Amino acid sequence: MPAPLKVDLSPIEDQALLALTQAKGIPPRTQSRATVLRLSAAGWTVLKIAQYLKWHPQTVRDTIHRWYWGKLDSLWDCSRPGRRRRWHNPNMKSLLQFKISLFSYQLIFILFSYISYIYLMLFLHSHGVSTTYAVKIYRHYLDEALATLTSNPYQLAADIYGIGFLRTDKIAFNLGVAPDSQFRYRAGLIHVLNEAAADGHCYLPQPKLIENVIKLLTTADRTPEEDALADIIKDMALKDDLIREKSSDQTLLCYLPTYFHTEQNLAQLIQSRFCQPVAQDMPRVRAWIERFTKSRKIKLSPQQRLAVEMAAYSRVMILTGGPGCGKTFTTEIIVSLWKAMGKSIALAAPTGRAAQRLSQITQLEAKTIHCLLEFDPKTMGFLRDNQNPLPHTAIVALEASMLDLFLASSLVKAIQYGSQLLLVGDIDQLPSVGPGQILADLINSGHVPVVRLTKVFRQAQQSAIITAAHQINRSQFPTIEPISDNPVSECLWHGGGHHPKHGVKAISEIITDLIPRLGYNRATDVQVLCPTSRGLLGTRNLNTVLQQLINPPSPDKVEITRGGNLLREGDRIIQLTNDYNHEIFNGDFGIIKAIDLEEMEVTVQYGKHTVIRTRADLNQIALAWSFTIHQSQGSEYPVVILPIYTQPYMMLSRKQLYTALTCAKQLAIVVGSKKAISKALRSSDDQLRYTRLQQRLESAFLHPTITI
Repeated sequence: MPAPLKVDLSPIEDQALLALTQAKGIPPRTQSRATVLRLSAAGWTVLKIAQYLKWHPQTVRDTIHRWYWGKLDSLWDCSRPGRRRRWHNPNMKSLLQFKISLFSYQLIFILFSYISYIYLMLFLHSHGVSTTYAVKIYRHYLDEALATLTSNPYQLAADIYGIGFLRTDKIAFNLGVAPDSQFRYRAGLIHVLNEAAADGHCYLPQPKLIENVIKLLTTADRTPEEDALADIIKDMALKDDLIREKSSDQTLLCYLPTYFHTEQNLAQLIQSRFCQPVAQDMPRVRAWIERFTKSRKIKLSPQQRLAVEMAAYSRVMILTGGPGCGKTFTTEIIVSLWKAMGKSIALAAPTGRAAQRLSQITQLEAKTIHCLLEFDPKTMGFLRDNQNPLPHTAIVALEASMLDLFLASSLVKAIQYGSQLLLVGDIDQLPSVGPGQILADLINSGHVPVVRLTKVFRQAQQSAIITAAHQINRSQFPTIEPISDNPVSECLWHGGGHHPKHGVKAISEIITDLIPRLGYNRATDVQVLCPTSRGLLGTRNLNTVLQQLINPPSPDKVEITRGGNLLREGDRIIQLTNDYNHEIFNGDFGIIKAIDLEEMEVTVQYGKHTVIRTRADLNQIALAWSFTIHQSQGSEYPVVILPIYTQPYMMLSRKQLYTALTCAKQLAIVVGSKKAISKALRSSDDQLRYTRLQQRLESAFLHPTITI
């Protein structure tokens, strides 16, 4: 049988070969052969490997042939004719049966250091742990891995990114850890608090924490006792693993330490840096406003004029308001005023798309907040902080409703004493994905100057989208026109049946028929926004459906699959992580321009940036024909299609409906029943977020609120 020219490696074989390529003292020729085999297993062709190693292609073929017949035997050069090295056993013990050179003894010593590694792999595999996570465990603990697993397997969840409580709990169960183990209870408490943070909370009241932990840890034959959990919480608080404080009604509130200290420090920073107004010649400021508006032939509303004047002397100020009320226009005038005052201005936003919009408005460079603060991937922290503050004397942060606790704290910490900060955002939109509700807490504290723009200007009043958005914000049923062959309004409704499968069909018909007929490009102008990623009308399924409609397979388009997800040339994608090396950020859009199956590389065009992604990097991107409403914050699209149904996992809140609608610039189409819309309007929008920034601000401020 002819030997294959592509190697298939087991996980253990791959890790053994990787160890050989990284260990010291291994003959270079042996390391090169190991590299050939791993590259072949990764899909590299013989010619590509030969070019990479500067070998003759036949030498590469010989290496692959020898592996097929001889496995690990084939990697070594014999020290004398007829002598063969036997490397069959995973623990390499058969080496000791042969007379070998001093150099080979050194080699044995190196390879024996991997015995514990290979044993750990076998041990973890036998307990249901994948190779990926087994390697992570070994790399973190090295020779202490088995000791850690047998003493407290729940330590994995705390120490290793990507191995959470649920996975660790399965490992612990397989290892025979008791369901009422103290380690399990402690890990469960921390997991519940981390899950709460993922839902936007900074803490949980102790009764709520205990309730959620009992739900998490209850098994078929055992339910944790409340008193036992309360005792563990008390012990964790004594050891500073948790921090507890009492609310005004004496309820104990449980924080993870990082969240407590960050929230407390943010309140103190705002109080210490921004409580005193800037001394300002207000008659001169008002004279400048008169000259500026007259020269531009513009008229400010009383609220807008107040905002510009307030920006002249406020250390920190919030500008909020709904669509069509002039937030952007007012921000532009404030920036012009600050420029006239000689201030050094920095413009920033939480996402790359929002920063790009801010730059277009002001004609000044705008950055993401991560870029402005100079994020360092090596330390996973910002270079700009209180020891190395920003040099600017005025900072504008757009889409401030998206600021979470940690990003807001980092921004405020990096602003030097005496500088000014303008936060611009729509308080009625969804709060941040991360913990906290910074904009709402600052406004509700009453200790930060706020201007809320409420007047909808005449041009905006003519927009059915803006009218509907304000109606939704007032819990009124929006004025939306039933879809037809020749719609008049730019805010449309499609009944879409009563089941999600009818909604999928309705969206497909809109994409294939109505959108092209109205003159829109379905590949570049349309964005489908969903409340969830699950179900028939979730982003996962809709992306597959829309990919087939908008960018169907073609002999001219190359495809690649990773983790069950198919990507095709011409697909629109969204960046899921921050790539600081290429200045591509979470939420940025891109288009797949080319896929090279030979090199296993995907070329993505992000605006002006072209980035080549390897197959291993493909988990950083996802199809973006559809994504969640939360992911859409800070963005605008010519056309937005929004499915809304009465299924529990599909239900929108009023705030979600409002946020989605305000993303549409020219056309919004709601697909679903009017009953679902009515339920959304009646829903509890402002889902309670457990934060105490507002209370901390109220207690921290010693000076009265500035009044005008």
